[in-house]
Amino acid sequence: MSEYERIRRQCIKRGELWDDTEFPTTQTSIFYHQSPPFQFVWKRPKELATNPVFIREGISVLDVVPGKLGDRWLVSTLGCLFLTKGFFYRVVPADQGFDTVLDGTNPSTGYCGAFRFRVWWCGEWVEVTVDDRLPTVNGRLVFAHCLNSGQFWPCLLEKAYAKLHGSYEALKYGTTLDGLADLTGGVTESLSVIGGGHINKDSSFHVRLLARLLANTSILTAVAHRPTTPTTPTPTTTTTTLQQANNKENNNNNNSLSSSNSGSTTTTSNGITTAKEQSLQQQQSSRSVTDRLPIGILVGINYKICAVDKVDTLTEESVPLLRLRCPYGRHGESTGDWSRGDAKNWETSVSVSSAERERLGPDQLPDGEFYLSFPDFIATFTAIECVHLDAETSRDEPTLQGRVPWITRVYQGCWQRGVTAGGCRNNSETFHINPQLHLIVSDGDEVVISLNQHSVLEPKVIGFSVYPLPKLTGSDLINRAFFKKTKSLVNSQYTNSRQVSQRSQLDQGGYLIVPTTFEAGHEGSFTLRVYSTQAIKLKLVDMMPCQMKPTLIRAPPVINGYSTQTSDGKNVAQYEAVFLQLADEHRTVNAFELHELLEACLPNDYIKSCANLDVCRQLVLVFDVSGLGRLKLTDFRDFMASLKQWQTAFKSHTKEKTGILRAERFRDALHDVGFQVNNDVLSALILRHMRKDGTLRFGDFVSAVLHLTVAFGTFDKRDPLQNGSVKLTLTEWLKYALMC
Repeated sequence: MSEYERIRRQCIKRGELWDDTEFPTTQTSIFYHQSPPFQFVWKRPKELATNPVFIREGISVLDVVPGKLGDRWLVSTLGCLFLTKGFFYRVVPADQGFDTVLDGTNPSTGYCGAFRFRVWWCGEWVEVTVDDRLPTVNGRLVFAHCLNSGQFWPCLLEKAYAKLHGSYEALKYGTTLDGLADLTGGVTESLSVIGGGHINKDSSFHVRLLARLLANTSILTAVAHRPTTPTTPTPTTTTTTLQQANNKENNNNNNSLSSSNSGSTTTTSNGITTAKEQSLQQQQSSRSVTDRLPIGILVGINYKICAVDKVDTLTEESVPLLRLRCPYGRHGESTGDWSRGDAKNWETSVSVSSAERERLGPDQLPDGEFYLSFPDFIATFTAIECVHLDAETSRDEPTLQGRVPWITRVYQGCWQRGVTAGGCRNNSETFHINPQLHLIVSDGDEVVISLNQHSVLEPKVIGFSVYPLPKLTGSDLINRAFFKKTKSLVNSQYTNSRQVSQRSQLDQGGYLIVPTTFEAGHEGSFTLRVYSTQAIKLKLVDMMPCQMKPTLIRAPPVINGYSTQTSDGKNVAQYEAVFLQLADEHRTVNAFELHELLEACLPNDYIKSCANLDVCRQLVLVFDVSGLGRLKLTDFRDFMASLKQWQTAFKSHTKEKTGILRAERFRDALHDVGFQVNNDVLSALILRHMRKDGTLRFGDFVSAVLHLTVAFGTFDKRDPLQNGSVKLTLTEWLKYALMC
């Protein structure tokens, strides 16, 4: 039973409407940074309208306005959703409304004050349930709402979206690309449209590019901003221009788009794109003077690109046309050449034949749908915003049936401090610890790589790089030396927006994708997706855990009272007297006596950091075979000899300050001792042993070595044939887990 069904059954049983305690009707649910100039009153739709309607069927024109919040990007996103009914009913389930009675006769239906929506959030579809209390001022809705149709799905979907973001105010700084990704589950990118005389001369290239995109399971939209505002890259993606796409197509003769961000340079802090700044610039550009351009196109509204066509005129000229659709109906249609009202160009006796006009049918198009010549398109629109969808995601949308589906490969991972949070290329000493993904392209193709971070309320600055990769031998990680000598093929833009996308032409072969945060040590989870029309493979590059050499060495035999030196330059024989004083009649000590012994024997705070009770208990578990928790003198000698070796490995990786090991070098230090660990094992060790400042002391390192020694030793005993797997009973599992 879903959360929504549980809520509805409880409300019907109690005979009361639901109040959402997770998103309460308080001022903080609306504004968190500022105090509003007026008091909001929360009201349910039945208090605002006599006969409220959730979804009014049969309506082909949208009438949603943003209200006082100014989240025009969300309204534009809702317009795109409205025009794709398959996605609309996935996000907005139609089996809910206000027209049923809360009487308990049928617990599976009935209005209860709760509504649910489905949103692609943090790499998966989630169901968001909200109550229907909406913020009002003077008895009127103040945020997104319908002007005339009386539908309440936009208001309630906006509330569900605000709940995910933490408040309504957070919606001010969103972007259309983020919204399109959240409401479709696809990968988004932006292609900038840059006007110029050469554009119109080579329009056939661009027409073919758009036609190729429309042949795939992609939704294409075009948006216009005020020309007074300089065109800037959309914050969720590195921008590719149509002219650059033309150049790439012309050079390679393969109808492909190319990235404008290539080479090996890494974005610096001065080049970081801030999503909030970009969102505010877009809002300002769409609000200035008027919301309509002279050609009739609405500013800041995404127009769906339905098709690429051409009209053959009587003068034997072939004019490329785009068929667009505005969610606001005829109010947003073009008034330029080849529009619905362009009698001159559509005149059958002068410009086009009657058969051609009948084929294109400009007068039979639904409200909001119209033709636009390609030169007018280039001169009018600022960007083409695309959503790419795989076969599974696109199957519910009728307009995408029969198209070539994108092949998708997905990896979900995280950046963890000390494990996989190495930062961008500026951090040359730690860049190699970032997640490494091996991409195999079966045939030369244009791929779209998208990195989506799951940190919504406090987003990190993220990006990725792509490197050519020769054939991997085994499953070894790519080390620091590889990145110092290898030039990257692609570097995405670094931005604090939720998604970064990059379109790149890749030849057949292997590539290494490295997703990163800009700063080393910044933590977060992410989803990386690769879209291609050809077969591709994507897998994490990681190593198999193994013990490469014994970590415990045997101490040389005592000859004339002398043996190997300890870490302080003294020999073990000097400490035997203290050992025998603490030992029992069997010349053994327990963990408490060992603790006292190490406190007395170890020379300084640096080495003495391993003289704690936890390390002593773990040390006893390493050597004890009797099950009584006792350590023999010979075992103590072996430990002291091994301790010197471990200290040497530890010191070789503490460059900045003696006695302090940065977590990013923990794996290398373990490798020198004799352990090879993968990311999952290293993550568990870091969580157990790393300190608040992101470092480890020598005692932490010794404890980790002892834990691994017990773990590998236990496994090897249970797997004598080295099959790589063991079978355990529950009792055995609990015993070994507690020992490790």
